[in-house]
Amino acid sequence: MPKFETLNPDDIAIGRGRAAAEARKLYIAAIGQGDAGRITLDRVEKSSTVKRLLSEASKQCGIRVRSSWADKTQRVLLWKRVGV
Repeated sequence: MPKFETLNPDDIAIGRGRAAAEARKLYIAAIGQGDAGRITLDRVEKSSTVKRLLSEASKQCGIRVRSSWADKTQRVLLWKRVGV
C-alpha cells in the first residue's frame, strides 16, 4: 500500500519549475549579499531569461529590485535595491 504524506505546496517544484528554482538560487544569494550588483552573461545565456530570473528572485525574497542593461548587446545587467 502506498504511503501518502501532506506537504506544503510552496516547498514543491515540479517539471520545468524545478530547474528555474535551482537557477534562482544564485540570484537570491546575490540579492541577499548586497544592495547593487552586476550580472555578466555568458555566450549561451539569454538576456530575457537572466532578467526574468532576477525579477522572480527579487519577488521571492520580498526585495524590490530595478535593473537595466549596461550595454546595447545586453551582456551586462546592472541591478540595485529600491525602496529600502
